[in-house]
Amino acid sequence: MDDKQVMHAMSIDDAYHVEQVLARGSSGVTELVSIAGTGPFVRKKIPTALARRNVWSALAECQSPRLPHVEATYELPDCFVVIYDFVPGKTLEQLVEERGRIDATNAIRIIDQVCEATQALHEHGIVHRDISPRNIIIAPDGAHLIDLGIARMRTEKASRDTTTLGTWGFASPEQYGFAQTDARSDVYSIGRLLGYLLTGAYPGESAYDKLVADESLVPARLRATIERACAFEPSARQQSAEHLRLEMHGQPIPNAAKRSRSRIAFPLFQHNDRRGQRWTFLRGFITVVAVMLSVSIILTVAGVAFSMFAAEHFDDKAAGSNTSTSQSNSTTTPKSDNDKDSSNSDGGSSDNNDQAQSDHTDNPVKLVESGWSVDDSGYVHYAIGLNNTSDTMDVVYPTVTVVGRAKDGTILFTQDDAYPTLAAGKTAHYGGQAGQGTAPDSVEFIVQTPVDYNLVKTQPSPDFTTTRLAVIPDDFGNVTFTGEISVDNNGYSPSNGQGVWVYVTLRGKDGQPIYAQSGSASWPADDGTSPFSVTVWGLPDYASYDISVYPDA
Repeated sequence: MDDKQVMHAMSIDDAYHVEQVLARGSSGVTELVSIAGTGPFVRKKIPTALARRNVWSALAECQSPRLPHVEATYELPDCFVVIYDFVPGKTLEQLVEERGRIDATNAIRIIDQVCEATQALHEHGIVHRDISPRNIIIAPDGAHLIDLGIARMRTEKASRDTTTLGTWGFASPEQYGFAQTDARSDVYSIGRLLGYLLTGAYPGESAYDKLVADESLVPARLRATIERACAFEPSARQQSAEHLRLEMHGQPIPNAAKRSRSRIAFPLFQHNDRRGQRWTFLRGFITVVAVMLSVSIILTVAGVAFSMFAAEHFDDKAAGSNTSTSQSNSTTTPKSDNDKDSSNSDGGSSDNNDQAQSDHTDNPVKLVESGWSVDDSGYVHYAIGLNNTSDTMDVVYPTVTVVGRAKDGTILFTQDDAYPTLAAGKTAHYGGQAGQGTAPDSVEFIVQTPVDYNLVKTQPSPDFTTTRLAVIPDDFGNVTFTGEISVDNNGYSPSNGQGVWVYVTLRGKDGQPIYAQSGSASWPADDGTSPFSVTVWGLPDYASYDISVYPDA
C-alpha cells in the first residue's frame, strides 16, 4: 500500500466507533462498532498472513438471511478488515446451558436453518469448518450461522488444510490435518450439533453416546441421521447439508439429488492427478500416509491425533450371532472378480492378494478379500479385509486405492481411503463408499505401501465382543444393526472420552463381502457393555453380516 492508500484506509477505520471488544487473540480482533450513529456492526481485523479474502468475497455473494451480510472490506498495513451486520441474540451454547436439552421439534427447526445457511456456503465453495454451538446465534427470526474466522475455500491442488482445527467434539476427523476438508466436514459438525441439542451433552463427554442411544431423548430416525452424518469416512455421510436436512425430516433423497453433489464435496482421500480426473483431493501427493503423519507432527495438540488401534475381527459368519470381534489371523478365500453377487445391486468379490497388490515386495499389508455392490444411484459400496504380516510393527492408517473401471477398461473413478490402525499379525475388515454416480464394470483395490513413519512398534490391542445383535428395518428400505459391546483391554488404556468405531460387513450367499458401513459408540466399561447401532442405506441383498470394533483414537 502506498501512503495515500494507507491514509484513506485509516480514515475509514477511524470513522467507526468501538462499542465493545468481543474477542482478541492471535487470529485477530473482533469488535462491536457503529458509524455515524448507525449500527451496530461487527468488525473483524484479521492479520494479513491469516486473511482469506476469497472467503469473504464469496460470502458477500451469499443471499441467505442466515449468514452474515458483508457491509464492507478494506486493507490496513498489517491486517485485512471485514465489516458485517450484527445479529442480536444468544448463542446456542448459552441457550442450552440455561435451558438444558432441546426437544426434537425445536432441534429439527434449528438444524433445518443451520443446513440452509451451510448449503448456501457450500454452493459458493466455502467450507465453514467450525459449526459449533458458540457459532450459532438464536435470534427472533431463528438460527444464524456466524464466525467464518477459519472458513476456507476448497483449493483443488491442495493436499491438506492448514493447522487450524475447529472446535473439539464438533470438528470432523479430516480436520486434524490428514486431508483437505470439504462440504461433508461441515455435515459431520451438523450431525454432532444435532446430537448436542437433543442430549444437552457435548460430543466427547463420557455420557454423550449413551444419551444419543436413549430413544426417550433421541428418536430412532434422528439417531440414524446423526450416526450417518458422523461416520468416520466422509463417503459414508450425507453428501451435502441439504441431504442431511431431507433425511432428518424422514424424506427420501431423490436419485437426481443423490447424483447432484456439492462442488466441494469429494472423497476424503482421493488420488486422481496421475489419472487425469477433473477433481482431485490430494493432487501432487506422493503418498497420502506420509502427508497424514507429517501433518500430525505439526498438529502437536494433546489428545487430538488419531491413533486408532485395530481390534480383532471375529470369524463367525452367521447372521446375528454373538461374536468376538477383535482382529484375527483368519482369511477368506475370495471368488473371482468376474463373479457377480446375486443381489439386486451389481457388484463383485475378488482375491486381490496378487492381482491388486502393490509392486513393493516389502509391503506388510496384504489384501485378503474384497467385494462391492452398486446402489440405485451408481455409487459403489465396498468391503475389504487387510492382513498385517508383520509380527512386530503396527501399521498406522493403512491405505487402499479404490479404482473403478468401465467395460472397456477406462477409469471412472479412483480414490485413496485410509483406515484405523492395523495391529501386528492381525486381519481387519473395513469398507466405505466410492465413485461419482456412474456404475463401474469392475473395481480394483490396490494396497499402498506404508512409509516408515506409518510403521510403529506394536502396542497392546483390546479385544471387543458383541452380543444381543439385532437387525431392525425401517419404512424406507434401510436396516439398522444394533447390539452391545464389551471389551477386554489387554493392557490397553483408553483415553478419557475415547470411543470405538463399529464396522458392519454384509456378505452374500457364498460368504463373500459385498458392502460395509461404519458407525460409532462409547467405550465399554470394564465390567459393562456399550450399545451401538449402525444404519445401512440402500440395502443390497445379503445372507449374513459381521461386526468389527476398533478404538477411535
